[in-house]
Amino acid sequence: MLRSLRLLRSRPNILSLGTKVYGSNPPPSQIIHVQKVKFRKRWFKPNNFIIAACVYYFCFQVYKTSVVDTLTHWADEQVKELSDEEREEMEEEILEPLFIPFPFTTRLVESAPYRSTDPEWKAFITVNKNPALVKSIQSGLAVLTCKIASSNSALVQKCGNDMQLGRWWLDIHYPYRPPPVFIRKGLLIDDDGISIAEDPIEPVVALWIQRALWPSTLTLSLYSFSEALVKQNASNFAKLFGLDANPTPTPPLQQTIEKIHQQFKKSAPKSNSKEHSALPSTSTQAANGSSPESASPIEKRSTESSPAPGSTTASPGSGVSPLPIIPSDTDSDKPKTLMDSSVLKFTQEHTSGPWEAFKQKFAQTWRPIRELPPRGAIYVSGLVEITTARAFITVDVAAWWDPQTENFDLKTAAFHLKSLRMKTQKPHRGKADE
Repeated sequence: MLRSLRLLRSRPNILSLGTKVYGSNPPPSQIIHVQKVKFRKRWFKPNNFIIAACVYYFCFQVYKTSVVDTLTHWADEQVKELSDEEREEMEEEILEPLFIPFPFTTRLVESAPYRSTDPEWKAFITVNKNPALVKSIQSGLAVLTCKIASSNSALVQKCGNDMQLGRWWLDIHYPYRPPPVFIRKGLLIDDDGISIAEDPIEPVVALWIQRALWPSTLTLSLYSFSEALVKQNASNFAKLFGLDANPTPTPPLQQTIEKIHQQFKKSAPKSNSKEHSALPSTSTQAANGSSPESASPIEKRSTESSPAPGSTTASPGSGVSPLPIIPSDTDSDKPKTLMDSSVLKFTQEHTSGPWEAFKQKFAQTWRPIRELPPRGAIYVSGLVEITTARAFITVDVAAWWDPQTENFDLKTAAFHLKSLRMKTQKPHRGKADE
């Protein structure tokens, strides 16, 4: 009982201990040093490590028993049902090495020069010692150029469709080395294990990947677009404050407004004269008496104030020239589309100049991707002249002739118009000559 009463007893106040020691006088001033203490916990506990290892091992065993063993048993049953031929095919596919390429590892490697023992070099010697074959190669390229020119609609429209092969100047070059090869690194998985190796890649695929990763043409075109747009906005902003160094002429809208004001000024005196000439007729009619069909002043005012819809005439005494009434957009039954919105039209007009700069820069920097010539091909280049009844056409030609197929590789061929000379030239006839 006494213990319970002692628990209910009020405890002494801690703040009153200072008054008991020092009395009413405050304690003397002292310097208090505050130090921060950081309690660090032990990050490595053997018990936690052992428990986590046991949990992971248990989860691995459950996954292996329920998933991996089930799939392995099912695969063994499927293999047993296969025939011997299917098993051999499957084993051959499994034995094929698997190559996983690494990104950004593609590089261009120059091929080794041809040797005297290479079959390509022996083919060069065979072609060089056969003048008839050399001439047939040159004439074949000239005929091919004439066919391509005759299939061009622009040349046919300007020069005529009666194209004939004229003179040609073609040279044959035997390359010193094969075309370069693109190689990329990757992870090779085969019977020997896993290793890092290099594997060749097709040139067209490598060039397309390179252009996709480094789009220099698109970047330069966008830069030209942004530069032209910034200059245009800066010029428009300067015009607002009258800082334009080269002031442009009056815009078309302001010219149209000035023409309307001039028409108002010219039509004002004519309308006043008509009003004065109409006054005597009304006064004589009033003197002779009102006609039986005359309307009251209220009816006249109502009929004058409510013109017929769609009428383009004005009142004789208004002093304003008649103007056409433009129907509003709400009167049209056609639904509005995105192309009819004023925001889109304003954007198109505002970006027309930068867009032209974008297209011009894109046309200057764009080059089509061409494949590399086949190994052992012979390079033929020069000029081919084509004649018509109206003009002389000169074409710059470059192509590769493959000794294995005995034909030109059209994927790597290039045909450019060198010059176009008309046989009869006429001077320009202007208005003064007419």
